[in-house]
Amino acid sequence: PERLFHRKWLSISSEALAATRARGESRALDLQIEHDLLSGPKDHLEFTVVRENIQNKLESVCDRVVVEPKKTVRKLRRIQHLYAQLSGNLRREDDEFEILSSLHPTPAVCGLPKEAALLFISETEMFDRGMYAGPVGWFGGGESEFAVGVRSALVEKDSGALIYAGAGIVEGSNPSSEWDELELKTSQCTKLLQLEVPKQSKVENLEIIY
Repeated sequence: PERLFHRKWLSISSEALAATRARGESRALDLQIEHDLLSGPKDHLEFTVVRENIQNKLESVCDRVVVEPKKTVRKLRRIQHLYAQLSGNLRREDDEFEILSSLHPTPAVCGLPKEAALLFISETEMFDRGMYAGPVGWFGGGESEFAVGVRSALVEKDSGALIYAGAGIVEGSNPSSEWDELELKTSQCTKLLQLEVPKQSKVENLEIIY
């Protein structure tokens, strides 16, 4: 659901997505959740970090970057996010691998500052991310498009499935709320694959990287 970038000749666009909530069971509840997303300080911080980082990356290869809308709620069938669209004009037709490497990884799946976050991930995560959070897309002459491989499942016949999801940890994050967000993000995959969701293990601390 998260576009890394779409490029056609000298035009390029990207999306900032952060903060995730379930859709409400009624219109009133759905609007209340939307209001909470738009007004919550933790969600605002998480979203602003992602949006501004993508904007800075685009500005390094573009003459001009437009952010419109700057912050709104994108509603999907089961979830809703804070969302912004960023677009710009490339200074030149750079090597497409250069554009890809400048935008990947996004702070939503890595953290900031990038080098310190990548080191922290390599030291603390117990598994190789594999396809998770990697760029998934295509190059095609003057046009290319890539998405971020999140909320995905790697299914192997007779062996089960490896389901990937993550949550943004910033100042103000609550361990229980972050776990609930992870369960929401993986629930569709587990439902489709008819898997049991592991019981929540107690989370004592959240590490925050600045």
